[in-house]
Amino acid sequence: MPSTQAGVFTDSVGVVTHLSYTDTLYYNDFPAIAQELQILGVHHIRDGYYPWGPSSPIVQAHQQLASMGIKCTYVIPYQSLSSHAQLLQMVGQVTSFSREVGDMEAVEPPNECDVSGGCNGYGAPAIKNEISFLGVVFDSGFLLNIPYLGPSFVLPASYPAAGNLSSAMKFNNLHVYFGGRNPGSTGWGDFDPQGNSYGSFNWWRDQAAIDGPGRSSEITETGYIAYPSTSTPYTLPESVEASYTPRTLLLAYERGFKRTFLYELLDEVSSPGYGLLRADMSPRPAFTAVQNLIAILSDSTTVFTPRPLSYAVTGGDSTLNQVLLEKHDGSYWLVLWLEKSSWNAETATPIAVAPEQVTLTLSSSYSAEQVYQFNKQGTYTTSTPATLTNSAAKTHTTSFPVSDQVTIIHIVP
Repeated sequence: MPSTQAGVFTDSVGVVTHLSYTDTLYYNDFPAIAQELQILGVHHIRDGYYPWGPSSPIVQAHQQLASMGIKCTYVIPYQSLSSHAQLLQMVGQVTSFSREVGDMEAVEPPNECDVSGGCNGYGAPAIKNEISFLGVVFDSGFLLNIPYLGPSFVLPASYPAAGNLSSAMKFNNLHVYFGGRNPGSTGWGDFDPQGNSYGSFNWWRDQAAIDGPGRSSEITETGYIAYPSTSTPYTLPESVEASYTPRTLLLAYERGFKRTFLYELLDEVSSPGYGLLRADMSPRPAFTAVQNLIAILSDSTTVFTPRPLSYAVTGGDSTLNQVLLEKHDGSYWLVLWLEKSSWNAETATPIAVAPEQVTLTLSSSYSAEQVYQFNKQGTYTTSTPATLTNSAAKTHTTSFPVSDQVTIIHIVP
């Protein structure tokens, strides 16, 4: 089976922040925010742009992130541009700001203009305004030699209304939310012409092909509203979020998304329940789960050619998912889980998911050294699996249970 680089997967994970929200801990306790980003293990954030001066605490915060190896995708807010000179002036501001902060790695058009009102209107008029503004993002990215993303939309009608914008983007830009459903959901809304239902990964990929045909995509927002317990439809208990969030990252990577930004790092008044950290900075189980996923699979992003591995997994049903990763040291890391719903989003009630026993068969050249099994707290237990050797077939086999929580098997020569 083909493998991909473990370091490329962990480097695909990002998180949305709001460092300019001056009435939150993002601004008022940035040292703690920086520490939590280091603990989480991400190297990419997504935040807002404004041409703050060099003495601004926000600029200084971005400079500190740059020194920590954390880069930022900046969302550039809309401004009405009545002349080419105004466009050049704004592009100059962005490029100058980039040199000052040192952490700008990509630029993005105004956020969700079809519904936000941030582009002097809503729907089609706002989309038209945003398209007229894309030159700022394109030229800024071109001059800085960094990726420039396409616009993000909320409404299904916005993608055909925008039309083909592939010449104005390096990567497409999607906001993928599952409405409290598992990330492998087949959707719950209307079907598109390709037969994919709204709310599924495939539906969003179809929309990306409308306004960015031939372009790879990034998910600049995805996430869940979670509380310790909940009876509100379309929100999750934190224990379920701890299962769904790592699976979201893995499924997005498996489907070819270059980067996936979780929304968001910290709870705030305008979006309670979304934070990987609660408003008091305490970590939700999903924070712990992502932290552990990155820590276990982390590796250098230096390019090498991953090698295929001959193996077989038997015993799971059709919901068994698997992602095979390889590190520079030649070890393999096989991630398995059952892509099943453990929560009814409409009725806000739990759904039991029974573990399934699977058997991993490897050639005798390789063995399963350790099994990491995640749990509802976002932590994991480890075990050394019992291995059976078939000398005649020259294989090793090991068996263990797999559930809707992630299981990672460390395979060594």
